[in-house]
Amino acid sequence: MNTEVKFLRDQIETTFKGDSWHGPNLVKTLEGIDYKQAMERPMDERHTIWELTDHISFWMEEVWKSVRDHKMLNPDKKKDWAEMGATQDEWQQSVERLNAAVNMTLDAMVDWDDEDLYEKVPGRDFTFKQMLHGMVHHNLYHAGQINILKKKL
Repeated sequence: MNTEVKFLRDQIETTFKGDSWHGPNLVKTLEGIDYKQAMERPMDERHTIWELTDHISFWMEEVWKSVRDHKMLNPDKKKDWAEMGATQDEWQQSVERLNAAVNMTLDAMVDWDDEDLYEKVPGRDFTFKQMLHGMVHHNLYHAGQINILKKKL
């Protein structure tokens, strides 16, 4: 595996479940949250932990499809910010969906070469490298929001 691909895979994995220098990773952030807490809206008109978790999953899945197929799909925006479930089992499914999305993205990058990162995403004005770095930033941004919400519970 090439250096840049390895670095990006490490960044995705570290921010999700590794030892990050910046604070708790996303798995640690979600640890101990039950479905009732995930549904709470401690800050008016802000997204819930559950909504943010599903939103991260949605975009991780879109990035995974793009990496897998070497193209940008047109995501169904109606599925972004989807309705929350109402049970512990449904909350657990949301967390498992996030785990699966991260693992699928990492797996899709295994056979990539550094040159693949510099390809423009078809139909877009950015490269796969920019998209993958953006995904890491996106996940960290929302992990920060989840940490703030968790402290407000």
